[in-house]
Amino acid sequence: MASISKLSIRGVRSFSPNDEEQVIGFCFPLTIIVGANGCGKTTIIESLKYAVTGSLPPGNKSGQSFVHDPNAVGQSNVKASIKLRFNNRGNNSMVVIRSMELTQKKTTMTFKQLDGILRTVDPTTGQRVSLSHKCTELDRQIPNLMGVSKPILEHVVFCHQEDSSWPLQEGAVLKKRFDDIFDSTKYAKALEAIKASRKDYASQVKDLKAELEGLKSHKHAANGFRNELEKCQDEISGVDDQINECVKIIAEEDAIIAEKRKILLDIQAFEAKLDDKSFELSREDAVLEKQKELLGDDVMEDKTTDELKEMLRDLDDKQGYQSARALQEKELQIQRIGRNLEVIRRAANDLNTRKGKLEAAKEAHAEVLRQRFKIMEQIHKKHQIDLMTQSQDVESHAMTQGTTATSMTLSTIFTSSTINGDDGTNISDEDVDAFLRALRHKEITLKNEWENAKRKHQKDEDDLQSEISELQAQKSAVENDRRRTEMTKNEAMRELSMVSGQMSSSLTRVRKSDVDEAKRHAAQLAATRDELNNNPRREDIAKEIRVQEEKLKSISAT
Repeated sequence: MASISKLSIRGVRSFSPNDEEQVIGFCFPLTIIVGANGCGKTTIIESLKYAVTGSLPPGNKSGQSFVHDPNAVGQSNVKASIKLRFNNRGNNSMVVIRSMELTQKKTTMTFKQLDGILRTVDPTTGQRVSLSHKCTELDRQIPNLMGVSKPILEHVVFCHQEDSSWPLQEGAVLKKRFDDIFDSTKYAKALEAIKASRKDYASQVKDLKAELEGLKSHKHAANGFRNELEKCQDEISGVDDQINECVKIIAEEDAIIAEKRKILLDIQAFEAKLDDKSFELSREDAVLEKQKELLGDDVMEDKTTDELKEMLRDLDDKQGYQSARALQEKELQIQRIGRNLEVIRRAANDLNTRKGKLEAAKEAHAEVLRQRFKIMEQIHKKHQIDLMTQSQDVESHAMTQGTTATSMTLSTIFTSSTINGDDGTNISDEDVDAFLRALRHKEITLKNEWENAKRKHQKDEDDLQSEISELQAQKSAVENDRRRTEMTKNEAMRELSMVSGQMSSSLTRVRKSDVDEAKRHAAQLAATRDELNNNPRREDIAKEIRVQEEKLKSISAT
């Protein structure tokens, strides 16, 4: 708890600036000051008040009557000082020194407050520390060090006797005084600040709600874009599957075509061999007919083998060995030709059977080609495959892509199809390669568009997410401010309730008899002051004091 220990006064009111400092010690817990009128009891209270608050007594004309009159000491300049030793609320001893100066000019007097000094002891080193402060800084620091507000020190603890009747003043002045004592003005300002903050926050909440609605619409649009993106991704996946399936089918068909081509080459070689054999057979038949003509009638038709052998022996006997040998060779040649003819007939049957199978396979292959052409037509119509880019430059493609590729069909674009029919069975390998290249180009284009859309939607989503995060942070800040405001408001209301209770209890303690006694005492003091100020010997006394001081100086000099 803070307390005052000692007071030193010099040059204040009746305390001469030329004498030694007048030191007054204060006892704990109570000090009673007793003395005759005009001896300086009020000056002690005024000095205490000035030392701790920096406030001058009422009616002093800016401090001119608070300092010792220069005319009383015959000087043009009088300096006054007040020193107060006190214990702050931490029970640490401190000394405050306040100095004043009053200058007498020709017609006026000038009062000036000098810089004050606050002296204390450093707890770590034990040395004295003196700090010079301006008066306004000391006026703020001393009440804080003592733990008591400045209005309580001015109007309650060190209340001047001329101002002791302030509880009986008019309502507005009394309210202001109580507001200063109980710091209710600060709470009123806090309430006003709370109302203003609440209004501002309400406006911010309104704006944030409107912004939130806009962001909700953006989020809804972003969800639509995301769904559309997923749909595009599904379509691209379906197109990729179709492309892969078409590529697989084309590879299988290419393998089948290669096999069929090989079979066709075998058939063509076999047909060439068959033609050769047929030519040889016809030649052999001609030779055989010629031999038959040379032989004449065929005597062997009605003969058995034994008879023919017998005839052959007879013939050998008749015509000789050479004729028999020639006949035997002819028979062997006939048998060989018959066997070759049988082999050729069986080979012809096999070839006809194989030809039928190949024609069936060719028809099946043609059906597969037609199905492939239909799939290519469907892909072209569905995805607007641009085949013109495979035969034109990039610049011409840029000018005709929007019209030519979408209006033409595959049957009008493929040269082989337009020449050989539009059923899709005679599409050349170059046309198929061109379609595959266009399909891959379309796939790359769709993938690029998908990537661009994905990046755009991702960017939009990130922007929306960042805006939502900022709004959530602002909302949290507003909620925190609102909670702090509510807590401050509740605390202010509680303190206002306590202040109202204290005000009512203080007002009930002020009695009418005390007020009347204070008025009488104030009137007596005013009369004494007027009597002293109007005393005709006042100037004579000052002259006598100056004369005596001059004599004292002459004596000291001798």
